[in-house]
Amino acid sequence: MEEEYWRRFLKTGKIRDYLCYRGMAICGQIMNSYISKESYESGGLSESDYSDRHGACGGACRGV
Repeated sequence: MEEEYWRRFLKTGKIRDYLCYRGMAICGQIMNSYISKESYESGGLSESDYSDRHGACGGACRGV
């Protein structure tokens, strides 16, 4: 997918397209480091790793 954004930038030369490409690259780096860290610390990822709740206190910050 990252290549698709790069090709679009090469075709148009627009700054917006370059920023989209860079955003995809940065997002991929963050996701890879997050998954690597989680996998290393917990011995593997599970469905519960994607929750925004924190046990009994439930800090989901959804407001009132």
